Amino acid sequence: MARKRRQWTIAELAKKIGVSSPTIMALEKGEPTVSIGILVSTLWTLGLESELRNLANPNDIEGIKLMNARLPKKIRTSKRTLDNDF
Repeated sequence: MARKRRQWTIAELAKKIGVSSPTIMALEKGEPTVSIGILVSTLWTLGLESELRNLANPNDIEGIKLMNARLPKKIRTSKRTLDNDF
């Protein structure tokens, strides 16, 4: 979103950071193969380096909402007994 707000193409951002366009596409898709260094470089280039503080914030409101949305509606106990006899 930040790239689009600045009206930069993927190729323009890639050139500013010094990576390939497919790398930027992978970053925007959230692919786990993109290095943390590229993420930091991208945030710095976009002027969003202050967002690094929020990456591992345990009180992240948006992250808590996402986590709560994935919680099961009902918790059921198993009726089967566990057989621990080896």
